[in-house]
Amino acid sequence: MNHTLLLLGQTLSLSAKIAGALFLAYVYWKHKRKPALCWSLSWIAAASSIFSDITGDIYVISLSEAFWAMFLFYGTLLLLEEKRIANREIRVLSAIPVVISLYGILIGVLGYSSDWFTLLGLPYAVSALFIASSGLMILFLRKLYDSKALYLGGIITVYGIHELDYPILRLVEWFAPIGFTLGAIFSILSAYVMIKFVFTEKFIRLEKPPVEMYLKPGGMIIKPQEYTTIKEKLEKVPVLAFVRDLHFPEAWNAFFITTTGKRDSIFPTDLAKIVDITIRYLQEANEKGFEGIVVIDCPEYLKTYNGFETLVKFLASLKDFTLLYNGVLILVVEEEAWEKRELKILKRVLI
Repeated sequence: MNHTLLLLGQTLSLSAKIAGALFLAYVYWKHKRKPALCWSLSWIAAASSIFSDITGDIYVISLSEAFWAMFLFYGTLLLLEEKRIANREIRVLSAIPVVISLYGILIGVLGYSSDWFTLLGLPYAVSALFIASSGLMILFLRKLYDSKALYLGGIITVYGIHELDYPILRLVEWFAPIGFTLGAIFSILSAYVMIKFVFTEKFIRLEKPPVEMYLKPGGMIIKPQEYTTIKEKLEKVPVLAFVRDLHFPEAWNAFFITTTGKRDSIFPTDLAKIVDITIRYLQEANEKGFEGIVVIDCPEYLKTYNGFETLVKFLASLKDFTLLYNGVLILVVEEEAWEKRELKILKRVLI
């Protein structure tokens, strides 16, 4: 066995994983993004796996690999939940690698088996499958994160597949240095791509605005003429906007309401998605100590697709959440497009 190559591979892999954990921990500390915290913990567990492989403790290797897979898988699920691709209920699947690892450790400790594959190989393979699955799930985020999701999902998937050869080839002496060298390459690439991914604006999301806004919490109805002035006043504020007018400040996080299905768009009848995005935005703004501002510039368009009664219920719900989180809901209304009765009801509900 080439011990120099083996040690080099282990050192490079360990360094990449520690660096990845530190950068991801910083993103969580700075921006309170829970997926970043989970991924940071996954790299810490992956680093522990390298340490334990050096010492030869197969139980710690198994458990470290399991926690690596669990935290990576769980953090990825959190991202998918944000885009309504996954449900909270499937989070429990993240525990499978750890449960299987603990079962293998129990078998070994109780003396029911001393077989290497039973104690380490099989639990390791299950963890590797969860790592590869995490990569495949990240690929579902391509519409939001573009090529960054493609690169991260791709490298994590390949890394997971490479981990699958461990139970078969780890005890083959001539392959061990090659395996660790490949692992080091995948570690460096995946850590680098993941760091770039979590530092993107769309992942970090909200920053506290550089100017203080003093708007009364609750709802506001403004005319299109006033909308231009509002956009100028709020040009540096991370407003959440649901729009038909594509001329909006760069600092705004805007979703285009359309039936085309384009990136960063929402179908006009998907009011539940608008509510979900708004709640998460208002929660995060409140946690970071500033006033969340939500703008809807196309209520007439939404009324066309949903009807007036449904729209009013939707707006009433949004106003309740803005009050709950000390935020502001701004509705841009073209008064001539509404009946007098409808306008009266809108004002009663929002103001």
